[in-house]
Amino acid sequence: MNKSAAKIPSELWSLFWTQFFGALNDNVFKNALVILITYQGVTLFGINSGALVALSGGVFISSFFFLSATSGQLADKLEKTQLVRWIKQFEIVIALLAGIGLFISHYPLLLFVLFLFGLHSTFFGPLKYSLIPHYSKKENLVFSNALISSGTFIAILVGTILGGIAASSSGNLWGLKFLLILFAGLGYFYAKRLPAVEIHHESTHIDFNFFTSTRDILKLVFKNPLIAVLIIGLSWFWFLGAGLLSLLPLLSKNIFHGNEQVATLMLFTFTIGMGVGPFFLERATRGRVVRALIPLSLVGMSFFIFDIALVINQVSKQSSFLTVLTTIKGDLSIKEFFSVNRSSRVVFDLFFLSFFGGVFTVPQFAELQRVTGAHELSRIIAGNNIINALAMVSVSVMLMILHQMHVSLAVIFGILGILNILMSVGLIFFYRHEFNKFWRF
Repeated sequence: MNKSAAKIPSELWSLFWTQFFGALNDNVFKNALVILITYQGVTLFGINSGALVALSGGVFISSFFFLSATSGQLADKLEKTQLVRWIKQFEIVIALLAGIGLFISHYPLLLFVLFLFGLHSTFFGPLKYSLIPHYSKKENLVFSNALISSGTFIAILVGTILGGIAASSSGNLWGLKFLLILFAGLGYFYAKRLPAVEIHHESTHIDFNFFTSTRDILKLVFKNPLIAVLIIGLSWFWFLGAGLLSLLPLLSKNIFHGNEQVATLMLFTFTIGMGVGPFFLERATRGRVVRALIPLSLVGMSFFIFDIALVINQVSKQSSFLTVLTTIKGDLSIKEFFSVNRSSRVVFDLFFLSFFGGVFTVPQFAELQRVTGAHELSRIIAGNNIINALAMVSVSVMLMILHQMHVSLAVIFGILGILNILMSVGLIFFYRHEFNKFWRF
């Protein structure tokens, strides 16, 4: 870490905790609701629990499609920190609604609350990343983005675990209700500590028409080829990351016959790698954005994706032994998991896969903030969110089709690895002139 990044400004810490508690709340509620729907066999409007779980993902992400453009316009037009405070007050209302829905076990209301949490994230996302340049020097943008990104991934991990524990506890889910209100309150507490920033584009037009506002945002995104490629790269990570995360429970249960703790270990490993990678990069590059590393990190990711596919293929050959073992003892604990051949190797692969994922994403965010004018950064981030949402929906549809065709998990990992290699080739071509600077670096 460079010396200038060693002391983190207090306003950046306030932004860190504001976004941390928001992401934590989202994930506590999302995971708790999924577990409640699954284990209580909830059906609504003739939709079974399995389909409801899939529907809940669409409910959460729907506002990213329809309102991201408007959220970016608002963030560029209004004073950003005041907007953050309004959004955090809204989050407290959402948490209270969630408490009511949980108290009366009203699942239509809880699905509406999930939509509201998605709405909260839709409007907060452009603000989070457009505030970083205000609270950080240009030479520290890589470090600042690494800090915020690592906080998001830690919140996802902790929120997933807490949501599962709170949803499975007795006592009418009082612990879950308490956590939702507590985290919303803490988010608002830190939002109040954010210093105001200058309004750069007060004349920005607010368009509530989904079609025209989205069209205008996407035209803005693709106006500059570098910005377009940066956003395509970031959206590719969400395509790949969302796909890989959805495969981890299957890797744990179907291949290694591990229990929920093993699945959590895999998620934990993936999350830690995402947090460590950006800080290693910041130290290695002394805070500089080295564009050549963007496609090279994808090559590193592909290597570990292919190795996981190879491990799955090899472990599957001893699946009969593992099936007999789990029939006798039940799903394997973490200790028993590590007694299985190549279990340590797959954990190693997951860590370095996500490590290179962190190296891939954070410099692109830093470069996006550096090359985009302050008057339109929020709208550019909103456009990024729209394309991210499309990417995540696309990978969900692709995986659903592959599962429906009974394609093996090893082949699915291999397909993702091949697609990742193709993307890296495209980015290597785009950044080809950067490699001379990279070798000199």
